[in-house]
Parts: sequence; C-alpha cells; structure tokens
Amino acid sequence: MSFIARSIEYMSQTDVIHLFFPWLLVLAFTYGVLEKYDFFEDDTVNAAISLSFAFLSIGGIYFFAPGDIFVNFGAVMAFASFVALGFLIVMAVAGIDIQDMTDSEKNIPLAAGLGILGLGLLVVVGGALGVPEMIASLSFEANFVQDIFMPVLLLGFILGVIVFTSK
Repeated sequence: MSFIARSIEYMSQTDVIHLFFPWLLVLAFTYGVLEKYDFFEDDTVNAAISLSFAFLSIGGIYFFAPGDIFVNFGAVMAFASFVALGFLIVMAVAGIDIQDMTDSEKNIPLAAGLGILGLGLLVVVGGALGVPEMIASLSFEANFVQDIFMPVLLLGFILGVIVFTSK
C-alpha cells in the first residue's frame, strides 16, 4: 500500500476527512464572503464570526445528519469537477472559445455547472435518505443502473456535446 493510501486511511480513521476538512471549507468560505462584501470593518470580527459559524454548522450537521454525508458530498463534488473539466476539454477540442461567446451563450456552461451541482446534492440527499437501498430492494430482470440508466445517460451526454459543438 502506498504512502498516500495509508495517509488517507489514517485520516479517515481519525475523522480528519469527516470533520476537519469540511470545517475548514466552511470556515474559509464564510471568511472569504465576509471579507469580500465588507459586512464588518474589522478583520478579527470576520475571523470570529467565521470560526463560530464553522463550528456551529459542522457540529449541527454532524449530530443530525448521517455520518458519511461529508465524504459523500466530497465524492460528488470531485466527480462534478471531473465532469466540468471534461466539458471544458471537449469545448476546447471543438474549437469553442469562451471569450468569444455572447452573454447568453456564456450562461450555458454556468447552467450545466449548476445542473451538475444540483444533481450532486440530490445524490447526496438521496443517499442519506436510503434511496439506493430502496432501489436495490426492488427486483429487476436486468441491472437497471448498468444496463438501462447509464447507457441512456451516456447517449444523452454525447448528443448534448454534438448539439452544443455543432452550433
């Protein structure tokens, strides 16, 4: 086992991944928003508010949400980033320059990104509510996800890329 795999396993066992990284993300996001919009003039007030908000939000979610919700959310966000990066690569290969797009055309990647984020949040919430177990308990003749859903999703993505790049 490699050093990185052992490090990630150790961080998972000590709840660093489950608690500290989400806490740090909430802290950084809150502090950044408070700094950008200048709600308070003093930096120490922004830091104190960010710190308390991070502890309250992560503590509240940790005690009332399923244990692995942060890890699931991180996995969905990583997958969404890979999809967005792939989308940008497909646009670059097709010769589409984002700088040359009009304002209405620039909203297309934003809408796609928000759609991916919304789908990711739906997957995380559905996983937390036990939807995969409910689907697994249903009896299908074929494996629904691998044999039906994924080919349709892949075909829709390919058709979307073709339509978008052919405009």
